[in-house]
Amino acid sequence: MNTAQDDYVRDKTRHLVGRAALRRASRMVQGWRTEERENARFARHMAIGLTLVALVLATVLFILF
Repeated sequence: MNTAQDDYVRDKTRHLVGRAALRRASRMVQGWRTEERENARFARHMAIGLTLVALVLATVLFILF
């Protein structure tokens, strides 16, 4: 038989477990967002670096020919 005490314990347990799951999911999402920001920063630096290399190469080729 379910008593009021059992229902209370079940509800509080569900509440605590749900909050823990939400916190865990939130941390995962924050980790993904941080990783995406780092990837975007890396891509931006790579694009700038490749552009500079292309400009130097074009300048050298222009001077030589």
